[in-house]
Amino acid sequence: MVLAGLITGAATLSSCNEKKDSDMYLAPVNLAVTAFKLKSNLGNQELDSVYFSIDLNKGLIFNADSLRKGTDISKVVATITFQGTVSEAKIVMEGGSTRTGEIDYKKNPTDSIDFTGNVTLHVKADDNKIGTSYRIKVNVHQMETDSLYWSETAERKLPSRLANPKRQKTVTMGSNVVTMIEESDNTYTIASTESPATDNWTRNAVTIPFVPQIKTMTTTSSSIFMLSDQGDLYETRDLGATWQIAASDWVTLIGAYGETVVGVTEQSGVRKFAQHPKLNLSEEQVPDDFPISGGSNFVTLTNKWTLSPVAFFVGGRTATGTLTAATWAFDGTNWIMLSSGGVPKLEGASVIPYYNFRPSAQSNAMLKYSVWMLVGGRMDNGEFNRTVYISYDNGVNWAKGATSLQLPATIPAMTECDNVVSETDMSANLSDAWKIQRRLSTRSDYELDGDVIRWGCPYIYLFGGYAPDGTLHNTIWRGVLSRLTFTPII
Repeated sequence: MVLAGLITGAATLSSCNEKKDSDMYLAPVNLAVTAFKLKSNLGNQELDSVYFSIDLNKGLIFNADSLRKGTDISKVVATITFQGTVSEAKIVMEGGSTRTGEIDYKKNPTDSIDFTGNVTLHVKADDNKIGTSYRIKVNVHQMETDSLYWSETAERKLPSRLANPKRQKTVTMGSNVVTMIEESDNTYTIASTESPATDNWTRNAVTIPFVPQIKTMTTTSSSIFMLSDQGDLYETRDLGATWQIAASDWVTLIGAYGETVVGVTEQSGVRKFAQHPKLNLSEEQVPDDFPISGGSNFVTLTNKWTLSPVAFFVGGRTATGTLTAATWAFDGTNWIMLSSGGVPKLEGASVIPYYNFRPSAQSNAMLKYSVWMLVGGRMDNGEFNRTVYISYDNGVNWAKGATSLQLPATIPAMTECDNVVSETDMSANLSDAWKIQRRLSTRSDYELDGDVIRWGCPYIYLFGGYAPDGTLHNTIWRGVLSRLTFTPII
C-alpha cells in the first residue's frame, strides 16, 4: 500500500495557517531540511514510499498519512537532506520501546532510529554558532484503515414509546430518518429525527385504520406508503396522522423509485408489475422466478452510464416459496434479473450503500468510490447469514467481503434489519499539525475555517432486526469505515 499525500513542496513547506511574522520560527536557510525519507527493510518494503511533510516554521517533520496499523518503527533508518553544509546533526531519542540516547547522524547516517518515543533532530551550522531543532514523528494508524469499526458504546435503543417493541421498520424520508414501531401494547409509534447520531427523536402515537404490514413501509420525499393485510396500498403525507387508500390488489410493495412506489399486483390469479403513480412502467406479467416476498431493501443508483436511475434488490421468495440468490433491477420501465449468485439464497437481507478506497493510478492519493454491502438474512437451510457480501459494480457481481469488513461477534445474527447511512459532522484543529496522528489521503469534501477543518463522516446505522426465535432486537448499531474518520489532508 502506497501511503502518500503531498501537502506542499518539501523545500518550501510552511504551515497552512496564516500567522504573524513575529509568531513564526524560521530556521536558518542553510540548516533547512529539504527532504526526509525512511529506508525500506525486510519487515516493511514500502517504507521508502512514505511522504514526509517538513514544516520549517514550526520545526516539524511528520508523515500526515499514517503507516498501516502494526508497522514496526522501533528500528528504522532515515535519509535526511539539508539545504547547506552542517557541522552537526544529532538525533536524540527519548522514551522509545527499544532504544534511547543520541545518534551522530553525520558519522552514522545508517544507524537505526527508534521512533516509538520522542525523536528530535538538532542541527548546527558550519560555523558551529547557529543551530536549530526539528521534532520528527512517524505516525502509525491505531486501527485498521479500511476496516469497519462498530462501537459497542454507540449502541442505542429503538425510538419506541414503550419498552419491548414488537416490530419496527426504519427508512429515510427526505433529510429525516423515520421509524414505525408496533409497541408492546399493540399500539403504533412513528418516530423521526434529522440525525440518528443523537437520541433526539420526535415520537408520536398514531392510529392506523387498517392492519399494517409494517415491513412493507417505504417512503418518497413527501409520503409514507404501506400495505394493509388486505392488499390495499395506503399513503400518508403527515407522518401517520391521516391515511388514504392509494391503490388496491397489491401483493407486495418493493420500494420507492423516485417519487413513485413499485410492487406487484394480483387480479384473477395474474400477477403484474405495478407502480403508483404510474409513469413509464411496462405492466408485464411477473415471471415465475421473480421474488414476491422477503427481498432486501430497494436501493437506487445513478451513474454516468445509465440514462435513468436504476434500483435493485437482492434475494427473496418466489410465489412458489422458493428462495433465490438473484438480484433484480428496475430502470423506470422494465424489470430484469441483473445477476444470480455470489450470495446465498436468502430472504430478509439488508443492502447498505457505502464506500471504499483504492489507490489512484495518477498519484499517491486514495480515491473514494461507491460499493454495496449485504448483511443479515435467513438462508435456505434456516440458518442466519453472518457473512458480509460486497458488490463493487452496482449489484452485477457479489463476493464475500474482506475480513476487515465483517460484522463483529457482538452484533447478533439477524434478519430483516434496516440500515441508514447518515453523515455526522466532524472537526479537527490544524493549529498544531504535530498533534494529528491519523490522516486520510487527499480529499475535497471538507470546509476550512482558519485553523478548524470540518467534514461529514458517513456512519452506518443498523436498526432492529429479528433473532432466530422471531423476537425483535431492540437496538441501533453504529459502524464506520475507519479511514473516513481520519482528518482530511489539505
